[in-house]
Amino acid sequence: MIFDTRFSEKESIRYGVVDGTATIVKYEGDEMRVVIPASIDGFKVTKIEPYAFSEKSMKYIQFPDTLEVIDHHGFSECRELLNLDFPDSLKSIGNYAFYNCWALEQVHLTAHIRSIGFGAFKNCEKLSEIVQDKIEGLDISIGSILDDLNQQIHVIVRHLYPDKPVEEARVIFTEHDYEVVANVASMCKQFESTEIGSGKYIRYCIGIQDVDYNKYDGMFYVLLRGDSFDTIITVAMERLMYPYALTLEGEHTYKDYIAEHALEAAKKFIQEDDKDKLTFLVDLGVLDSDETDQAIDLALSLGKTEFTAFLMDYKHRNFSMADESFDL
Repeated sequence: MIFDTRFSEKESIRYGVVDGTATIVKYEGDEMRVVIPASIDGFKVTKIEPYAFSEKSMKYIQFPDTLEVIDHHGFSECRELLNLDFPDSLKSIGNYAFYNCWALEQVHLTAHIRSIGFGAFKNCEKLSEIVQDKIEGLDISIGSILDDLNQQIHVIVRHLYPDKPVEEARVIFTEHDYEVVANVASMCKQFESTEIGSGKYIRYCIGIQDVDYNKYDGMFYVLLRGDSFDTIITVAMERLMYPYALTLEGEHTYKDYIAEHALEAAKKFIQEDDKDKLTFLVDLGVLDSDETDQAIDLALSLGKTEFTAFLMDYKHRNFSMADESFDL
């Protein structure tokens, strides 16, 4: 705790100086978009104290590339905050740092974060996407967040290299929860809990330094037992589209599922205007002539001319000659 504080009227920030660097003690402004400065009155900003920004109404926040520590409850109860893009300099996020940030949707974690405290993202119920940067030899931190949350979360792992392009892996950690019911057969009042959803088991695939992709792919059958088609087809498509550490066995598993549900998948991608996934689906060659016609009809009925033209071209290139031969 810092007792000797100063106030920067320009930044609306009360701060202290420790070991020649600035520590933010309290933000006293009310801006919707907050830019935390890299320095205040010549002192480099390296730390945010407990509750420094808590219960503020900002929607966007920009962190400086000097920040190293966000202490406990630093941004708790910021219920309108939408996304977080942490700087490479950040090393530590304290307990309950973003607790009850209900509107938070997306978080970008750098490869240099060493620790995320207990409950740091607890009750961030709208959080649906985490981008995790990964450097060989450094631990990842997504597991600490997923331990706090039950909802389905889309994770993009960006494997960074000094001498070659970024390799992405995209995986979905499905939702899970517990249903508590009374045991009516018991002589005394007892309750039993039942696990709902596959998310608990899929989370076992998170390692210290990376996702265990082989284990993740091997648990595809768990999704098939009860998750929605939208989730299952997205998992299958994205593992093929971003095939980091994908084995031949895993590739066959995903392709077989997509082939079996090709028309349903095509309709989904048309309705969602997802040209990338539809193009990838078509390139897999899993749509037959009749399924292609049905996809074209849907695109026409929805007035989606780009999709219609794309599918008609695919139909012409792959099935026209076969159809003509059949007619003869």
